[in-house]
Amino acid sequence: MKKSTLIFVATAALSALLLTGCAEAAGFNGLRQQATPAATDTPQDAVDVAPQATAQAPVAAPASEPTAGIAGSADPNSGYISEDAAKATALEHAGLAEADLQAVRIKLDYDDGRAVYDVEFLKDTAEYDYELDATTGEILSYDYDAENLTAQTTTGSPVTADQAKQIALNHAGVAESDTRAMELETDRDDGRTVYEFSWKVGFTEYDYEIDADTGAILSYSQEQD
Repeated sequence: MKKSTLIFVATAALSALLLTGCAEAAGFNGLRQQATPAATDTPQDAVDVAPQATAQAPVAAPASEPTAGIAGSADPNSGYISEDAAKATALEHAGLAEADLQAVRIKLDYDDGRAVYDVEFLKDTAEYDYELDATTGEILSYDYDAENLTAQTTTGSPVTADQAKQIALNHAGVAESDTRAMELETDRDDGRTVYEFSWKVGFTEYDYEIDADTGAILSYSQEQD
């Protein structure tokens, strides 16, 4: 009986020792697992992405500034009408032939940034001065001035202011009903009485000087405002 009891006690003690060793081993393995950090996935948005190079558009070279022509000369490639064409336009408007003139002068100039031809010519005691657009050939202004010029009137006697006004309107090819701002002034010029008229049609201004004794047109001009 005593022998059986001793065997039982010895077996129980051995079992206790084995259980204690297993428990310590399990605890050691658990501590080792806690000490080793778990691998973590790197978030996609945490990855630095190198920026792509952006292609730069080529910078265009600045356009060259336009250069103006030299006054007094016409560039054949400039698009201007010729001097002969400008002269022909002025003579046709004045109702004259080049053979009747004593002198002619033509110059390319610039007025308010626009290329113009100044055309001047003399016939007897009368002087004509025209300004034409060098690109289109349009008459921008003209002036006529006659000294010591006499002319016969239809009445054969000194003309009235109304008669002088009609002489000026007929010469300009303008109806009085189309005019505005009509002005009349009587003056003395070189010892003679003259009528000075001015009026406007649209944006064009007309000026006339009429000899009050003979009805002769002493000077006239037309200019666009």
